[in-house]
Amino acid sequence: METQNNNFAMCTFNCRSVKNSVHEVRELCAKFDLILIQEHWLLPNELGMLNNIHPEFMSVAHSAVDISHDVLVGRPYGGTAILYRKSLSNLITRLPSPDPRISAVVMQTDVGPLLIVCVYMPTDYGTAECHEEFIATCAHITALYADCNAVHLIAAGDFNIVNMALVFMSHL
Repeated sequence: METQNNNFAMCTFNCRSVKNSVHEVRELCAKFDLILIQEHWLLPNELGMLNNIHPEFMSVAHSAVDISHDVLVGRPYGGTAILYRKSLSNLITRLPSPDPRISAVVMQTDVGPLLIVCVYMPTDYGTAECHEEFIATCAHITALYADCNAVHLIAAGDFNIVNMALVFMSHL
């Protein structure tokens, strides 16, 4: 990878609508090699627009919107994406995710394969359903790590659930 001082830089950004944050994302592309995005609010058929934000970047993304019904009710919400420099594409393997709260890639590094997970955790409404969804998302991350050849893991993004996360992490 050809970057200044051979450094690799990544960041995470909850954009709350990538359509309204294109300028900010382009600014991040100028500074970082990999950008984890939460809440892009794109429909499944709009995910390709992420590849057009910056000419030097590609993306892997998941939409949280179910468009299988005839009528879309409400605004699009959620969604995760990872934007990475095209110059890194030979080091990046995209991973499928069963969970729209997760986008993931494995990056080959000098210290071994690195699993990078962009996560958008559920909001903590204090319900059992929120807790179960939080645990399910953690289980999906664990399964991705177990199923790939990565020796390191970075999970970054919007964790949303401060109190529940503390309770869950205390049980690990």
